[in-house]
Amino acid sequence: MKTNMHVVYDYRYVIACSSLPGEFKREFRKLVRGKVNWKYDRRTGTSYPVSPETQCRRVAELLDGFEALRAGGFAPQTPWHFQGKHLSYLIAQWSAQEPGWYDLAKLVHWRQFLLWIKKRTLLALLNSTARADASCDRNAPRKVAVVQAWRGAAIPVLTYDKALSALTEHRGNLRKAARVLGTTPRAVAQAFTEDRPSEKQLPAGIRILK
Repeated sequence: MKTNMHVVYDYRYVIACSSLPGEFKREFRKLVRGKVNWKYDRRTGTSYPVSPETQCRRVAELLDGFEALRAGGFAPQTPWHFQGKHLSYLIAQWSAQEPGWYDLAKLVHWRQFLLWIKKRTLLALLNSTARADASCDRNAPRKVAVVQAWRGAAIPVLTYDKALSALTEHRGNLRKAARVLGTTPRAVAQAFTEDRPSEKQLPAGIRILK
């Protein structure tokens, strides 16, 4: 049976793959629904759509931060419980692990998150800390160093093989497979079929049940 590298970017699947507790993931999914696929431009006063890949990058980056918080002894029950102590801890982690963290794309994602949860005070803290660290680096003596490019948090992507495995396990039931994968039937079908007859891709005797 032929496999392929066709992937589907779906932020819901990224959430499902997280190691965070189920209740937190449910609340996070509620928070980002209807928001993660749009970006507001303050200069023009308009919103524009965000690509599925960028949606996944944003969600992966935020969840990576919450996983780091749990590893550090913090356990906010919902994303709405994000506080200054959490942000301060993450900034300390970024400063220690990621040189030039204040220039990284991750800040765009965290700024957007703080706007979602209406924590403008924390947004001001993030911005002021980033400016202060950038200023210190500009004034510090230059050192010869090799800095690795920031790649961001890993993005779990829905592939043909993952869709095939879920569909096979659930005897071709598209809805059940989607539920297990934390995504939609449409996303599973998209990752699975890729313009080929789906009946020819499942083991003999199993067909897609919508």
